[in-house]
Amino acid sequence: MSPSVLILALSVGVLVLLLLWLGCYAYKKTFYNDPKKRPADPYRHVKDAGSDKEDAARRIIDEMIARPYENVYTASHDGLKLRGRLYMQDESAPFVIGMHGYRSTPMLDFSGGAPLSINFGLNVILPDQRACGESEGKVISFGYNESIDALSWIEYVRERWGEDRKIVLVGVSLGASTVIMAAGRGVPENVKGVIADCPYSSAKSIIMKVMRKKGVPARLVYPLLRITARIFGGFDPSKAEVYEYAAKTKIPIAIIHGEADDFVPVHMSQKICGSAPDAQLHTFEGATHVMSYLTDTERYKRITEEFLAKILGNSEL
Repeated sequence: MSPSVLILALSVGVLVLLLLWLGCYAYKKTFYNDPKKRPADPYRHVKDAGSDKEDAARRIIDEMIARPYENVYTASHDGLKLRGRLYMQDESAPFVIGMHGYRSTPMLDFSGGAPLSINFGLNVILPDQRACGESEGKVISFGYNESIDALSWIEYVRERWGEDRKIVLVGVSLGASTVIMAAGRGVPENVKGVIADCPYSSAKSIIMKVMRKKGVPARLVYPLLRITARIFGGFDPSKAEVYEYAAKTKIPIAIIHGEADDFVPVHMSQKICGSAPDAQLHTFEGATHVMSYLTDTERYKRITEEFLAKILGNSEL
């Protein structure tokens, strides 16, 4: 072998190894959630107290943490033990199943919405998403597997309290996309609707947006990330197209989104709403990511109550 051919072969080998390392690094940073670093800090978005909104956020998180609950468990389709918190109000009341966001906790993401549902007299289950909190798993799949987990929680309610028990799916950020995808996969008739707060329209779109924001060459890195996700995570992020699942839904969807959200832009909710057969979009002026509740609490409550009355019936609230 001539020296020039040898140099070329070594160069190609080094490039392949570099690309493989880059893909693995991106995979670990994006999808892997180290069990040793859980649970996430419920105050991570409100550490700097002082403003009225931050003080209010800390107060409602404290109140949520203090609420008594029962630990409940179900199994995922791929054999993980999933844990949730059950807030039981009435043995005959409908259920809310709330799915939290990326690397987050129910205490952070549902500190406003869960007490609101409880005050309406509804029973609430707040799962730790796979690879988060006390649920098993190491890989966050941006709604692909999480949406199947939501179906497992639906079956848990049906098996324990009956197949006719009304259920509402609620989600925040990644959890919002999760519940829309779950509805698009097909849910039983007792699941009456979805409330989605700041969903992204596509896993690929939000991942590439974050990459570009951090100065990462998304067009180069995303294909590598996709390959490593399929090899090591067993899923394809490009198949988590939320708006395509929305088009398959047969139940009403209420979407809430902050107009000042610079993490998941509001146009993503607009795309989902335009795809779904029965969806309504409520935007909140000045609200950043998942901050609509604190930006205009009374309007948020009114929208939620009116939607729940529509899908559950006034007698249930």
